[in-house]
Amino acid sequence: MNKIPFFAALCFFLASPGAARAEEVYLIRGGFDIFSVGMNEMANELKAKGIKASAHSIMAWKGIADDIIRRSKIKKGVSYPIIFLGHSLGADAAPQFANYLGEHGIAVDLVIGFDATGRRVFNKGAKKVINYRSSAMGPYVKGPGFRGTLTEVDVSKFGANHFTIEQVREVQDLAIAAVLSQLRRRR
Repeated sequence: MNKIPFFAALCFFLASPGAARAEEVYLIRGGFDIFSVGMNEMANELKAKGIKASAHSIMAWKGIADDIIRRSKIKKGVSYPIIFLGHSLGADAAPQFANYLGEHGIAVDLVIGFDATGRRVFNKGAKKVINYRSSAMGPYVKGPGFRGTLTEVDVSKFGANHFTIEQVREVQDLAIAAVLSQLRRRR
């Protein structure tokens, strides 16, 4: 077996533009996994664009974060940027996810929330935060150590409410555009 062609192929793959392009985009559904079908839709749309995106239950956020921390200890074990989107209880978990990673020296490039159930505080870890919310739901706020940007966006004008916010096409378009913009900026 000739190892030179394999080595050359490996070098070509590693040097190719597609190989350098990597990201981790996590979409976290709200409670019961039945009210957040828009998270699955957005994950599928991002995957169709060639983006490494996956939708998960609310219970998965801590395991995902622990896996990122574990992989960060391995040289180049994490793909950047890291992007987190959450709806309802998933939006509640967004600051926990970013703050937890931040405590371990890992930045989350973009956090998008869809209607957190109450006021949530970002302390560290998140570089950019966008909170799409209906007027009745909780805000995201800057806490001690937060150095990123935080934007609150009232999307009730699109007819969005807590149970439909992540399913409203205009809101999905805003979120997907923010993800794509972040990916372009990072590359």
